[in-house]
Amino acid sequence: MKSLHARFLSLGLALAMLLGVTGCTISTPATVGTIGGVEIPAGIYLLAQYNAYQTVSDLADLATGETADNVKAVLKAECTGTIGDEEVTTDGADYLQRLTLRSLQYYAAVETKFAELGATLEDAATSEAADTAASMWESDGDVYKANGISQATLELYELNSAKADACLELLYGANGQTPVTDEDYLDFLNNECRYVDVVQLPLYDSASYAFADEDQSTQIKALAEECAATLNEWATSESGRSERFTSMYEAADQYVPQAIEALGATPESGMGAYYVGSQLLTPDTLKSYGTTLTDALDAAGKGVWTTVDLGMSIGVMCDVNPLDADTLENFKTNYDLLSLLKKEELEAQFYADGAAMEQNLDTSAMNTYKASKIKTTA
Repeated sequence: MKSLHARFLSLGLALAMLLGVTGCTISTPATVGTIGGVEIPAGIYLLAQYNAYQTVSDLADLATGETADNVKAVLKAECTGTIGDEEVTTDGADYLQRLTLRSLQYYAAVETKFAELGATLEDAATSEAADTAASMWESDGDVYKANGISQATLELYELNSAKADACLELLYGANGQTPVTDEDYLDFLNNECRYVDVVQLPLYDSASYAFADEDQSTQIKALAEECAATLNEWATSESGRSERFTSMYEAADQYVPQAIEALGATPESGMGAYYVGSQLLTPDTLKSYGTTLTDALDAAGKGVWTTVDLGMSIGVMCDVNPLDADTLENFKTNYDLLSLLKKEELEAQFYADGAAMEQNLDTSAMNTYKASKIKTTA
């Protein structure tokens, strides 16, 4: 029979072994090292890795039958894409690792610049970060949790984004270190953007989910040409912006119902108002149309109505001088012109600054959170 002392020794040994095993679970590293002196929380690393996987899984050249849920297949597959300004072709694991590191470098650069500027976040910004994180958690919390990502991590990530926005304002805003001038804004509005008035004649019946056939398209395009001619005729008697809006709504009331009838549908009274609008088209928006839109507007000239096939509709459009439509201050606010002008440039600087910082990431800590452990579902 074992002595009481021996039994306690055995129990102590068993407990030590148990604690040793469970310790492996709870002692996962809280951070994965530093970049430029900025500590990188493990949660931020896992979120960067998870986000990178979403990109890699879209780029992966998977074999027949393989899907984005097959993490091992994605990590082995060939991926071709752009990282920064570099065209890259490599396996999924390497592509993911590069994207993850790039995200961490950006995170560190933002934190560093924010501190250098002596900046603080307004309560509204911190509240918005918390609300956004809560919304993300409500939608996909189970998947985030399965990947070791907490709601607190999502909030930390959103706060970093808010800090980047604050840096933008402190560097280039009205009271910033190098403020964007009104001349810069006007040059951007007049030479890189288009402000358009538009009446759209639909080529798609949302009730029947049917596109116009060839005969219907021809009929609707003819209506659009007639609408443009009518608006150009009315424009000669207009004396102000309000009259221009009145003309647009009158034209929509006249021609939109005819287009809907041409589609074989029944128009509702007053629905023409839903097909009228005015909008600043930014460089990215214009690029999405190729040269079709700009070529048509250029051919017509400022202040002249013309027609453009937009795919889902025929746009009866007029290129307007922006300041004839609104004030510069309203454009700055309503379209966040500062971001349009400087955000991409600042983001590129953050990536460059982060890459140039001293990299003291802990390989062993990162290996604890291998990409092969990513979960695509909860």
